[in-house]
Amino acid sequence: MELRTYLHALRKHWWIVLLSTVIGAVAAGVAYMFTPPVYSSSVTFYVSTPLSDGNNPLSAGQFAQARVNSYVSLLESEELASRVIRNQHLSMTTAELRKEIEATAELNTVLVTAEVKDVDRSRSLSIARGVANTFGLMVDELDNQGRGANVVTISAVSGPTLAPFPVAPVKRLYLGMGLLAGFVLGAAIAIVREMLDMSVRNPQTASALLNAPVIGSIDFDPEAKRNPLLIGDTALSVRAESFRQLRTNLQFIDATRSADVLLLTSSVPDEGKSLTSANLAISFVEFGDRVLLIEADLRRPSLWAYFGVERDVGLTNVLVGQMKLSEAIQPWGTDGLYILPSGSLPPNPAELLGSRAMVDVIAELRPAFDKIIIDTPPLLPVTDAALCSAAADGVVLVIRSGKTHRSQVTSAVNALNQVNARMLGSILNMRKIGRSEKRRYAAAAYYDGAFTKSKKRLKADSPTL
Repeated sequence: MELRTYLHALRKHWWIVLLSTVIGAVAAGVAYMFTPPVYSSSVTFYVSTPLSDGNNPLSAGQFAQARVNSYVSLLESEELASRVIRNQHLSMTTAELRKEIEATAELNTVLVTAEVKDVDRSRSLSIARGVANTFGLMVDELDNQGRGANVVTISAVSGPTLAPFPVAPVKRLYLGMGLLAGFVLGAAIAIVREMLDMSVRNPQTASALLNAPVIGSIDFDPEAKRNPLLIGDTALSVRAESFRQLRTNLQFIDATRSADVLLLTSSVPDEGKSLTSANLAISFVEFGDRVLLIEADLRRPSLWAYFGVERDVGLTNVLVGQMKLSEAIQPWGTDGLYILPSGSLPPNPAELLGSRAMVDVIAELRPAFDKIIIDTPPLLPVTDAALCSAAADGVVLVIRSGKTHRSQVTSAVNALNQVNARMLGSILNMRKIGRSEKRRYAAAAYYDGAFTKSKKRLKADSPTL
């Protein structure tokens, strides 16, 4: 994955990162509250070597510095711990006490400091006092034993002193570590989710799966359920601009082979193919074309509900010879849009849509309309769309962004390839965009809508069938 992909994953799953960061901070706060405070006491020793007759002061100082590193280890030794326990009458083991004593030596000096950290305030100071009382005696026994004069002298020059405030836990450190840990965990979860997500989310993936271009991307609009058709005020929305771009792309999809009869389908249900067909038809009408929208989903028709037309008579009645086309087609509005509903739901929709009668009906309709859009069922549950593709100039596959699985798209493409259907491309539906992009497209939609309305070629006469 590239850096851009990681950033996209973080931006897409920002709520996971935020939630994880907040949880990390809260967990750190709880841990801080339940962590007992640690108190610190310290004592500093000065190491010196008394001068004797003929002794060089410089060499005496160097000798004292050389002994300092040894005294650091002695302060953390078992022997000192046991002496401190006896001196202060502590109920601790030597191992426990050694963990609480930390010795350090300042560089190029003869100063050694012992720091004692304990959760008990008074015990911390008591241990430091014990170190001050016993360390000098211990060094005297080790370094000065058997000599007439002292070789090394240990003097406590600072302390024992108890720090006025606990040295741990540190609130800022806890919160900082909690925030960092939460952020890293959230980012990891977001990236893993993105890597495991096998849905189609971008035009590059859709184009690769179909081996055909993405003709258009329809932006997600939360108002689509309440106002499904792009008419009136919604004609100036971001979603409407997406359909105008789709319309333009379809007009130039293949200059050598016209595509006046378009079949729209999808891989699985609930990808928005019927509503896409409806608004694409409206977009062509806005441009001034005469458009026929055919409801060829003979199993779960829905176009009639969008446009409020009668569905009991329509395509099935024409295919079985019960009525003429001129009797089944219903005009909608005054700008050149006509609807051919599904009609009565038949027991054999696949046979009807794949019949010679369907091809003849489309051939009869071609001279009367600039564009014919056929809305068909999804490809994977039934074979209706694949059989009906023989009557169309090209097939457009509607893919729901972030929902349709890649394997579903691949299976749908294979179904179309088996009948040698002409794949024009795909439509990436319900694509979510950012606020800045939404504002930019909304402005473009306003100007484009005003332009297309002023240039629209309205054809007043009804088509002759």
